[in-house]
Amino acid sequence: MNRYLRFAVILVTGSTLALALGACSKRQKGPPQFPPAAVQSTLAVKMDTPVVISAFGNTKDQVSVDVVPQVSGIIVKTFILDGAIVTNGQPLFLIDPSDYAIRVRQADGLVAADRANLELSRLTLERNRPLLAKNMISAETFDTLKTKLDAATAQLQIDEAAFDQARLDLSRCMVTSSVNGVCSKRFLDNGNLAMANQTKLTNVRSYDPLFVEFSVSEQYLDILRREMAAGPIRIEVTPRGDTNSYAGELVFLDNAVNYQTGTILLRGLVPNPDRKLWAQQFIEVRILAGIARDAVMVPESAVQFGKDGPYTFVVSKDNKVDLRLVKPGVRYDNLLQIIEGVAPGEKVVVLGQLMLYPGAAVMEAAAPPSGNAPTGAPGGK
Repeated sequence: MNRYLRFAVILVTGSTLALALGACSKRQKGPPQFPPAAVQSTLAVKMDTPVVISAFGNTKDQVSVDVVPQVSGIIVKTFILDGAIVTNGQPLFLIDPSDYAIRVRQADGLVAADRANLELSRLTLERNRPLLAKNMISAETFDTLKTKLDAATAQLQIDEAAFDQARLDLSRCMVTSSVNGVCSKRFLDNGNLAMANQTKLTNVRSYDPLFVEFSVSEQYLDILRREMAAGPIRIEVTPRGDTNSYAGELVFLDNAVNYQTGTILLRGLVPNPDRKLWAQQFIEVRILAGIARDAVMVPESAVQFGKDGPYTFVVSKDNKVDLRLVKPGVRYDNLLQIIEGVAPGEKVVVLGQLMLYPGAAVMEAAAPPSGNAPTGAPGGK
């Protein structure tokens, strides 16, 4: 009886083990099947797209002049306040002109004496010319008289130059602005000694028009060179904290790319008659560099960045995704141009890329409620 019971237990145990092994072998025939990932996608479309290049930079005064006197002396009068708006030729400071007025009178007297001496030398020479013809004076004596006339002429020229210099120095006692612009603070008060070509009295910056300087990636070099050759390139400048944009023109493209940063320096010129912009402001710049014809555009959210560069997931007809490395181009209105990697009409994933991998099955997720939908989709799903 025990022997038959043991045999039955062995048969049952063996059958159970066989069934378990069979079940395990069936489960291990392939990788586990995951349900399709929920994503949102849209179509890549072909369109003519404005080429708008964004950059950051700073405003820069077109002219900055340090006001330094050309003569030395005591400042006796100041005609401006700190931060004054001045025009070309407007008086700024007066240096004591007393010494320079005296030098002008001295130089004037020397010139008058030289002219009298010159006239005497000329008359003496003319009186002795007939005597030389009659051999009543020697040729040596006549040459001496002629040399005195030449020396008197030269001396008059020297003293006339000194007289002009004295008058110029007197005029320089009135220090004027050489540009239209805005003054900085005054660096010297009345009663202080200003040294010629050394003492900085103030600074004047020209504000209309105003330069803006910024850099962009060298990838835009060909576009910018082509557009600048075709005609003026318009730019729009927005200072930080300002909601207004100010229009200008791109006027300068540097002659070399900065190899350390891979960027190229640009300069624009912006009219600034009302002085809305100020020197050294941080600004955002938009360069309107023509039109990209038949550009393939996708939402910016469709492009991800990995170790091999930018990529996107393209949905095939059987609802599986393919990872594509892409070459992005210009941006416009939350859209990004794809130069290489995606064809017009292909469906790209714009939301839900986190769990995707090449060959993953996907399904279209429900669109978010109105107002929360991602912007910039160029086409329907």
